[in-house]
Amino acid sequence: MKYPVTIVHLVHPHPFECAAVAEWLEKRTFIQLNGQSSSLESLSRSSELGETDIAIVFAYCTEDIARQIINIKKMQPRLRFLVVSATSSMAAVREVIHAGVTGYMGLDAEIEEWEWAIKSVSEGKIYYGQQVMVQLAEPPKDQQSQPVIQSAPTTKNFLSKRELEILRLVASEYSTNRIADALFISGKTVETHRRNLFQKLGVKNSVGLTKIAVRLGVV
Repeated sequence: MKYPVTIVHLVHPHPFECAAVAEWLEKRTFIQLNGQSSSLESLSRSSELGETDIAIVFAYCTEDIARQIINIKKMQPRLRFLVVSATSSMAAVREVIHAGVTGYMGLDAEIEEWEWAIKSVSEGKIYYGQQVMVQLAEPPKDQQSQPVIQSAPTTKNFLSKRELEILRLVASEYSTNRIADALFISGKTVETHRRNLFQKLGVKNSVGLTKIAVRLGVV
């Protein structure tokens, strides 16, 4: 599959590491790197900002990032953000996600995941790294020791074999057409199963399905 060219601006605080990442990005045929900045503040003043599709932001410290992203999105609402961070604080991750970030992954992600994340975000999808998804699916620490009544399922036995297959593929970022091709069924059938999954699992979108899939061990 040939992907359309995505215009990327790289934000990285460390010059040598920034150069290495930029070199890797420039070797990807589906990426056009149009600039580099050392911080989000510098990015907000960049003359290339209006032409950028995705800002890939390396955040070694997430303090104040959410506010800066919100301000940048006010100027450029169509700009998408993929944040790469080493933080293990779910409170910080959630704050950044709520600011409008559509991609979030760890610094230790594999190269294949990097490519998939960029392609997913460029298509307007939401992409969170596997480890981030696992942590987001967990209840807050202050609730883990308390008995909680959850509507979310804790077993996959009540799902059919076909529903489990579709849940796994949705969590793996497959589109409706790709799922249909993989399972040799129609797109209409895929959508019917997806609606049934929404109802059974008590979620409203593919992100919710992915969280449940991680919790159930489907992916």
